[in-house]
Amino acid sequence: MLQMVENIKTFFANQSTNNLFIVTANPEIVNYATTHQAYLELINQASYIVADGTGVVKASHRLKQPLAHRIPGIELMDECLKIAHVNHQKVFLLGATNEVVEAAQYALQQRYPNISFAHHHGYIDLEDETVVKRIELFKPDYIFVGMGFPKQEEWIMTHENQFESTVMMGVGGSLEVFAGAKKRAPYIFRKLNIEWIYRALIDWKRMKNL
Repeated sequence: MLQMVENIKTFFANQSTNNLFIVTANPEIVNYATTHQAYLELINQASYIVADGTGVVKASHRLKQPLAHRIPGIELMDECLKIAHVNHQKVFLLGATNEVVEAAQYALQQRYPNISFAHHHGYIDLEDETVVKRIELFKPDYIFVGMGFPKQEEWIMTHENQFESTVMMGVGGSLEVFAGAKKRAPYIFRKLNIEWIYRALIDWKRMKNL
């Protein structure tokens, strides 16, 4: 985690016009990538792929970047927000329902008052230029995309060239956690590095009750 935080700080210090595309690969993403070549090629274009799960570290030989340590995506997002708070930067939240992303922005604004936030729900087409233009006008330093895989990574790659000097990261259900709409896995799941199993169980229960 410390190295990734330093990488992000260095990215801004260098004032590059390039973007920083971060993929947080959990076991579900890795499994999907192994059976969907186009998606595998897409995430292999990322600036960094971090392992959101111990099993991913072991399976990372399938990706172009060997992964040494587990870095939970929600924790990396929070580290980015800490940097943004110190530097008075701009953050765009894209994803979830309108109600959830509004709640996430409100909660994060209370925690990080030095950040300028904007948001939009995630129920959009990949080619929707209206939302992209709005984000462009906002000129964010970070875009966190919570649409679930593969859509969030596809959105980033589709529109990456329309931004510059921006950290772009798929964050899955993190917006729901920050909004209070979904609880993070209990400590024991995180300690054993099986947080993704808890998420899968919760999502399965929800689907069963529909």
